[in-house]
Amino acid sequence: MRRCRWLSVGFCSLAWVVLVLVGASRVAAQNPEALSSFFEGKQVVVKMDMPGTQKGVDIYPNRPQPLDAKSYGDRLKQFGVSLQRGDTVMVTKVKVNKDNVEFQLGGGGYGTAGDNTDTAVHFTPAEKSDREKDLENQISNENDPDKRRSLQRELDYVRSERERRNRIDSARAQDDAERRTGQVAMKRQQGGSRFNIKLNARAMGDLLTPQVIESALAQYVSFSGDATGADGAHPAGGAPGEGTGLAVHPSDNGADPAQSLKKGMSRDQVEALYGPAVEAHDRTENGMGITSCTYKSKDERVQADFVNGVLVQYSVSSR
Repeated sequence: MRRCRWLSVGFCSLAWVVLVLVGASRVAAQNPEALSSFFEGKQVVVKMDMPGTQKGVDIYPNRPQPLDAKSYGDRLKQFGVSLQRGDTVMVTKVKVNKDNVEFQLGGGGYGTAGDNTDTAVHFTPAEKSDREKDLENQISNENDPDKRRSLQRELDYVRSERERRNRIDSARAQDDAERRTGQVAMKRQQGGSRFNIKLNARAMGDLLTPQVIESALAQYVSFSGDATGADGAHPAGGAPGEGTGLAVHPSDNGADPAQSLKKGMSRDQVEALYGPAVEAHDRTENGMGITSCTYKSKDERVQADFVNGVLVQYSVSSR
């Protein structure tokens, strides 16, 4: 009887572990789908020239200088420009990988699977024919001067014909390579580009929100509802937080500020509700920099986490 009870408890524990693991896998799978459904099909405006390659532009949100300027310049020089600063383009795919998020624009850049990027010259010179080799052997073994001269004239003709055909085939190969180079260059201009947002995407779970992506790309992309233009300037009288649908102002009528709190707010917007943080510290979680702030009002205590200045999660408790 006691053994049956232990078996029952063990089975329940195992079932609970399985449910937790299944639930965790579902949570981990939610964000890729959520990001795709949020962004894909929307129009955005690029604030910088984009290279015509699937290698795209590398962005490191947790670095003081997020843009990898060296690789950016190298790719512009090597592949040319596919999207010019100020161009409007569709988000065609958002793909969450282990250590990055691909934010693909207008096809994601030329050079993906199925794209022919071969521009090399394919030419192999013809080797000596059996007749040419045979004539060389005959000449080396012939002692009669007249016969040697006759064999040499034939050898010169056979050799010149081989070299003539090689010149023709080489020129054709050069022309074909130039034609393919032009085709690839044109397709690169039409193939879009992408941003590679370098972060520990799989480990972030529910912290990986559309607002985190928008914040990481804010310097380089104008999203729908963004008040900034391609030059990053704000309209006259406008503040950086206005026009995003998240602007908030301190309440004068005694309303609970927690009712206005939303994920995606900037830190300035949160502090417009609660005032400056009474505590703030930085930490790294799964390779991502997080700023945790504590706010206090008369009746509430708010614990808020920000990624790149964007509110990604918070909790409200009574004081």
